[in-house]
Order: sequence, then C-alpha cells, then structure tokens
Amino acid sequence: MKVLTGVSGMMRAALIRQRSALQQAILCALLVFVPSLLRLVIEPQPAVMPFLAFWPTVLIAALLLEQGFAMLAVFASFAVAQWLFAGSIMGIAWHGRPLVSLLVGAACVVLVMGMAIVARTTVRELDAVNRQQDTFNRELRHRCRNLLSIIQALSARGPRAENPLDFFREFSHRLDSLAKASDLLRIGTEAEGHLPELIERTIGPFGQGSRIRLSGTPCTVPEPSCIPLIMAVHELCTNAIKHGALSDPAGWVDLRWFLAPDGDRLYLLWKESGGPLVSPPAHQGTGSHLLRAQPGLEAVDLMFDPRGVWCEMLIVGARACTAAEAA
Repeated sequence: MKVLTGVSGMMRAALIRQRSALQQAILCALLVFVPSLLRLVIEPQPAVMPFLAFWPTVLIAALLLEQGFAMLAVFASFAVAQWLFAGSIMGIAWHGRPLVSLLVGAACVVLVMGMAIVARTTVRELDAVNRQQDTFNRELRHRCRNLLSIIQALSARGPRAENPLDFFREFSHRLDSLAKASDLLRIGTEAEGHLPELIERTIGPFGQGSRIRLSGTPCTVPEPSCIPLIMAVHELCTNAIKHGALSDPAGWVDLRWFLAPDGDRLYLLWKESGGPLVSPPAHQGTGSHLLRAQPGLEAVDLMFDPRGVWCEMLIVGARACTAAEAA
C-alpha cells in the first residue's frame, strides 16, 4: 500500500480516523464558534456575504464528523452566523426573496454535505481495502513459507525407496496431497477451516463413502492448523486403504471430534475397526512425520493396536461455529 506523506497524508489520516463521541462534540463546538469568531474579529459588521464563515463549517463537519454531529454543527453554525451578522433568528422572513435565498442555501448545504460524505466514505473504503490487501499479502507470504518448509521436510526425511523411480512416484504423491490440502484453504476471512467440511473434502477423493464415519459438533479450526490436519487425515486414509481397516471390505473407520469444556482445545480421534491385524511398521517413513506433534498440531498420539490403528490429535485455538457459519 502506498503511504501518503505531507498534506495528503494528514488529510487522509483525518478522514479515516474514528473519533469518540466526546472528541466529536469538542470538534463540533470548535467548528461552530471558531470560524464565526474569526470573522467577527476580522470584520465585525460584514457588508457582504455574512455567512462566509458558515461554509467551512459545513464542509469540515461533513468530512470529519459522523452524520448526527455534522448536522448539529451545521445548524448551530447557521444560528450563530445569523445571530452575529444578520440579526435575530426570529427575524428571518419566511416569504418572498428571503425564503427563496434560504431554500437555495439549504440546497447548497445538502449538496456540499452529500459530496463530502461520499468523499469521506470512499476514502475510508479504499483504506479498508488497502489494509485488507496488506493482510492478505502477509498471510500469503506466511503460507508460502509454511509450504516450502513442509516440502523441505518431505524431501529431507523421505520417502524411502529402493530406486529413483519409486522415490519420484512417492514424493510426487506427497506433493499432490499437499497441493490438494492447499486448495481447500482460502486467503483472508475464509482462511479458517470448518469441520466437518474440511474433513469431508479431504477424505472425499478416497471414495470410501460411509466406511469413514464422521461425528462431531461443527467447529472452526485456526488457519495454522488446517494444512497439518488435512495432511494428517490424508496420511491416515492412505495407510488405512493400503494396510489398515479400509483394505478389508468389512472394515471401517470412526473419526470423531469434540471441543474441551474451555472451548479452545479440539480433540480428534481416528479409530479403525474390522480390518486385518495391525503391527507397527518396520521403519519410519515420511508419513510418520506427518503424524507427529508439529506447529498446528499440538499433540499427536498414534497407536498400532492389533485390532486397529487409532490416532488422537489435539488442536489449540479452535472454537465452536456460530449459527451463521454452521448454516
């Protein structure tokens, strides 16, 4: 985002600043009295344009104050200018040329205020867009660094293969899984993941249907935990199809999750049943590193029970979905 300096920067900062009610009240009072007092000191009895000091108040109030305070400043400034330079307010003639002049003046006030409010709103919206763009850029840089770290870990720790072709195939499979995990995420306000949608979309390509039984209350997973969780579930699915419960037509998987009473910790339990007898792997490959505690997964407990693999994961920073998010 381009940073404005000098007068332009000061004007932009003044337009986007959010002021408290007390600050607006003080500014309103200054706009009512200061211009009129300056005009009174310079020309106590102006022969022409008695409301000259009134128009700066209209413009500044519309630019810097919320609508209620701006209207108050305009009416009060008009009353003060009328009293100081044109006689008593009660003496205003409500007919003929004075009435026409008053109506034309009111129309000019509405026009000036309307254009000023549009200008202020536009500047604030542009500022919000620029800030959002900066947030998106920071998030994108952070996510790219995370992806590069994962790719580095995948290449440094495995996979173990007997020949380069097998290495290429397995490593390509890992990268494809990582790409699919990234596709499930968005930049910005939708960067968080929502359960069960995140898991449903992760296990969907495996085509196991009801053999993977999901249960748990709708909740939101923080952005740093999304890719580690997707990769872990993808790895569990892959292993279950190759060697575990899903390799047997009679086998199935229960994947359950729940929030702790504090509403911040999310527990997920993967449990395989009905498959072949399970034994621990002979060696630790790349997949084992995906099923370990890491940034985003505070704890991972993987057990090779002979009756079926089970894995418990802990995510900190989750929260229950709101009614709008769950809909």
